[in-house]
Amino acid sequence: MKIACLQFAPILGEVQRNIDHATSMIAELKPEDVDVLVLPEMAFSGYVFTSKDHVRPYLEDAESGPSVQWAKAQAIRLNAHVQVGYPEKRVVNRAEPFKEEYYNSIAFVSPQGVLVKTYAKHFLYYTDENWAEEGPSFESVPVEGLGQVGFGICMDVNPYQFKAPFSDFEFASYHFGQKTNLLLCSMAWNKGDEAPKKEKVVPKPKSAMSKARLEKEHEQQGRASESATDPRVAEAGANDGAAEKEDEEEEEDEEWEDEEDEEELERQALELQYETIHYWALRMSPFYKQAAGKGEPFLETHLAIANRLGTESGRM
Repeated sequence: MKIACLQFAPILGEVQRNIDHATSMIAELKPEDVDVLVLPEMAFSGYVFTSKDHVRPYLEDAESGPSVQWAKAQAIRLNAHVQVGYPEKRVVNRAEPFKEEYYNSIAFVSPQGVLVKTYAKHFLYYTDENWAEEGPSFESVPVEGLGQVGFGICMDVNPYQFKAPFSDFEFASYHFGQKTNLLLCSMAWNKGDEAPKKEKVVPKPKSAMSKARLEKEHEQQGRASESATDPRVAEAGANDGAAEKEDEEEEEDEEWEDEEDEEELERQALELQYETIHYWALRMSPFYKQAAGKGEPFLETHLAIANRLGTESGRM
């Protein structure tokens, strides 16, 4: 089985731009190259919406919205299953009083371009709670050619509201019980704390370039100190020193933005990547703890995760 994860950095609200970008990324893929294509959570709309009014212009229905239509077209072109995340609108009452509900959902489409499953995120992150309803349950369905397929969206793999016991492993326990063979997860994973209630502004560490600049300044200050003992430059130094002191006092309370050290940023990103993957693996613990010698065949399950790249509202 060939599984491809299409990961990119969507721009919030730029639906057509994001669709065009994703399409160009897989333009060279051929039907024999992939069996399952997985995209991130809310791949084309972006993720960080702050209210129902904010997300409303980007809501889609489960059959005719741009995300689902894109998935159907690519599924037919590639003769592959396609999963994509999007903000879903459901009409639950067409009569008076008219009522709609909004969900953070994924569409899972067959190689024939048929919608197999719409799954709504069951465990909501606090950002989702700004606008979305909680999906009714985790889900796993039999899919021809793939076996038992389960679906997940980001927060689903965490303890419920970060309040449930960590060892409950609700998501993995459910899918282990359902004998899920293939778990497909669409993510917009937050790099920060588990459940921050406010976006944090973290001071950037001093970069290597900044360190070198400071060392150079200290060296220059050292030479100036040595020169001050030379009677030939003492008079000039006294005049310059007064002006420099005045400038330093004016700049003392000013903050300067550190230059980015690409090497350091890459190191931090790699460290974060391994920490995140380790955490995801840990949350699948029920699959590792299968009891041996009890007559049950070992359940082999494959996990595919497509996570978005980039930042929105200071979040990676």
